[in-house]
Amino acid sequence: NVVVLAKSQDLGCPLRFRDFFTNGLALTLAAIFAGSALSCAMSAVVFGADNTMPRWACEAAAGSCLWVGVGGIVRGGAVSAQACIVDLAGDGSVCRLWNGTEISSQFGMP
Repeated sequence: NVVVLAKSQDLGCPLRFRDFFTNGLALTLAAIFAGSALSCAMSAVVFGADNTMPRWACEAAAGSCLWVGVGGIVRGGAVSAQACIVDLAGDGSVCRLWNGTEISSQFGMP
C-alpha cells in the first residue's frame, strides 16, 4: 500500500490515504462478518461441533475428564455413556455431567 501510495503521486490525480481507508474498511468489515458466519456454520459440518463430546477427546484430557457409563440426554440426543468434567477446585472426587448433575468420579469407565 505504501508503494502504491508513493507511486500514485506521479499520476494526474494522486491517491489519498482516505481512498485506502474507505475501501479497506469496507473490505475488512465484510471479511469479519462473512468469516465469522462461515466459521460458525461450517463448524458443525467440518468438526461436528454440535455433536456430543467424543470419548477420544475426553481420554485426551486425562485428569480433567472422565468417561462414565451414565446414560442420559446430551444436546438432544440419547447417550449410554458420556463425558464427566472433574471438579478440580475440590479434591477431584466429584465430576459434573453436561446437565449439571454431580456424581462421584469413581464411576469412570476404563
